[in-house]
Parts: sequence; C-alpha cells; structure tokens
Amino acid sequence: MIKIQNEHLENLAQNHYRAITNYLSIKKIEKWNAQIKKDFSSEYNLEKLLLAKPHELRELKRIFKGNKEDYKIFKTYYNYLNSYINTKFFLLGNDGFSLAKFGAEASDSETKRVDYNAYKLVKDLNISTCPYCNRGTIYNLQKSKGRTSEIDHFYPKEKYPYFAISFYNLIPSCKVCNKLKMENEIEIHPYERGFENTNFKLKIKDSTFYHSVNGFDLEFKSEDKKTDNQIETFKLDDLYQNHKDIILELIQKEAIYNESYSDELLTQYEGTLFKNKEDLQRLISGGYVSDDEIGKRPLFKLVKDISEELRLI
Repeated sequence: MIKIQNEHLENLAQNHYRAITNYLSIKKIEKWNAQIKKDFSSEYNLEKLLLAKPHELRELKRIFKGNKEDYKIFKTYYNYLNSYINTKFFLLGNDGFSLAKFGAEASDSETKRVDYNAYKLVKDLNISTCPYCNRGTIYNLQKSKGRTSEIDHFYPKEKYPYFAISFYNLIPSCKVCNKLKMENEIEIHPYERGFENTNFKLKIKDSTFYHSVNGFDLEFKSEDKKTDNQIETFKLDDLYQNHKDIILELIQKEAIYNESYSDELLTQYEGTLFKNKEDLQRLISGGYVSDDEIGKRPLFKLVKDISEELRLI
C-alpha cells in the first residue's frame, strides 16, 4: 500500500465539504449539527464529521452512541457523489481553493457553478495508481467523463453510514481491491502511511535466474501484524507473483547497466536525452526513484525495492 499524498489535501477536503453543503439547506445543516452533537459529542458538527482525519474517524467510531439508521440518508448522498448524471453537489467561484482546478475560467470565477462528484475528487487528488495495491491504474476518462477507479469506504458505509461522505473515508481504488476488501475493516489508512516497513525481496533459487522467472522467488517481507493482515486482505503476495517478468528484466538490466556504462551514458547524454542521474535511473529501472512520486506509476514500490537491492538506483 502507498500513502496518498497531495500538498493541497486540506484545501481539497474543504472544497468537498463546501460542495456538499451548497446542496443542503441551512435548516438541514442545522439539523445535522444538532444530531451529530447528540450522537458523538458537543465538539462535533457536520463540518467536523465530513472533514474528520483518519485518527478522528477512529475516535468517532469509538464514541458513537446514536442510531446508525438515522444516517442512512448519507448513503444516498454518497450515491449523488458517485453519479455522473444526477449531480447534486457543486462549487461556486467564491467557494475557496483554486476553482480553476474544477474547470472555471478566471473571468467568471465569481459566478461559475461546477459540478462536484467522484470524478472531480479523483482528478484533484492527482494519483495514478490504486493506493491499496499500486498495481491497478486510476485514470479519469476525459471525453466520456468516466473513470477507471471505484471509491472504497475505508470504514464500510453499511456498518458506518455516518462516514459515507466523510472526505478521508473515501479512498479511490481499483476494482480488484474494492472487491477484495468488501466489508472488511483494515487498520493502515492510506491517508496516514503506506507499507514503509515492507519490502519486496529476491530469493535466488538456481543459476537460471538471469533468464528465467523460475530461477528466483519474490518475497514480500513485512515487519508488523497490521501490514500482514492487509497483505492478506488484498492478496498482494499472490497478485505480485504475476509480475516476476518485470523483476527478470531488472536483473538483466543490472548486468548490462553496470556503474561504468551508466557513467558513460550520463557523460554523453546528460542535458539532452535525460536531465540528470535520477532521470537516467528512471530510464533504466522503468520506475520513479523518489518516494514523493510514489503514486505516479503502477508497481512503483516493487520496481523501486528490487532496483535498490540490485543497486540500479
């Protein structure tokens, strides 16, 4: 699992809240504020519920003392969010953070209404791979306004309907991971961290490893029980065995692109074919080198871990 990273995350969360409350009447917002204070605690209201961060979601789950059926309308609100056609939620030009990101021109930013739905949510998070597996791609389709992702509820909306539209409970994921997770509850939240203490490792079996996937094994090593449970939930150990061909190519590249050859390429082509050494390393490994770019390409962690073991990067 990889951490969802975006420098404007809190601003995007605020826009999420504004878009939903633009649809709700003042009377409804006041009703929900009173209901939430009663069911959780006096310090919470609708805004704090919808913007609750992962550690706050855990606390809210613990202290909830109401009837979850009172929040079933939140599942309907989620259906509005997930719809391409019956969009109820919207932003206006004076709603806050960078409305140009939502399609408004600067000249009409004060009056422009822009629909807000899961398509917009995924687009502005600007991630390209599923945070749960880093295998499946997450793309918005520009012409049809569709998307390849689904939205997983970190805390399942059937069991916790009051979190059905909370920003940090909505995780863009691939269809495979969303189906595997179903109603399971997991502990590592992708808005908090990824599998930093987990690494892919090579285990050489015999001398055919230079030209055969049967000559080595892929091990997925973790250091804590929470990670192990999550690996099992998403069947990551099994799924990643299907990518041994990528590892074989990295093994072959390690033999070809030795240090002297890499230095020669850098001397000859720096500033023309690639910008710097990191650019060359990305060219050789086929993956990004920096953890800041972890969500840009499928299989980033696999490629990075094995490339580091082989000293390609």
